[in-house]
Amino acid sequence: MPEKYPYWENSELWDKYHEESYLRAGFKDKLTPYLPGSSLYQLCDVSESNLTKLVKDHTQDFRDGKYDRPQVSALFGGYVLKVNGQEKFFPQCCGGLADIEYWERISKGSQSYYEGHPAPQIEFSQNSLTLDFSVEEFDEPFQPPPPATRLTIDLQALRNAVEKTKAELLEFGKRLKKINQEEKLEIQNIDGLLIWENTNYK
Repeated sequence: MPEKYPYWENSELWDKYHEESYLRAGFKDKLTPYLPGSSLYQLCDVSESNLTKLVKDHTQDFRDGKYDRPQVSALFGGYVLKVNGQEKFFPQCCGGLADIEYWERISKGSQSYYEGHPAPQIEFSQNSLTLDFSVEEFDEPFQPPPPATRLTIDLQALRNAVEKTKAELLEFGKRLKKINQEEKLEIQNIDGLLIWENTNYK
């Protein structure tokens, strides 16, 4: 593992490390990160071969009976918040696809638990919300650091973005169902398991 941090300032080193790690793990196709040096990938850029391996690896213990369904996490990652084409906030440690619930809740003006950490403080006004990144949770900084300590966004614009993202997730769910059928994984509601479900959001 590279000893130089952070990854966004040493992206070539981390990209090489990730590429070699994925090859050793058995991923056949190249994975291009969303942000150089990171381990975040756009769903549409993940090949069918790589996605099949990811799904099988992620659900192996569940299919072997080592875990019950509520103990299985959605696929890891999350959502990049972009405003006017610029990245303002990246998924944090422990984030996952089920975090769409967080974004939907705050887009409707409701406070919400956030699976990733650290998490910004949320302040609401009539038609907007403000994300406050000034407080480091348990001395844990946001990575990569947001360009500003406070960010105000329009609630309607956020709701629109959430709806667009949910539509993309539904399409991704179709890919998961196809893999489930072709690989005979026999996972009931596999798209729910790997995209939408997280007991912490109930």
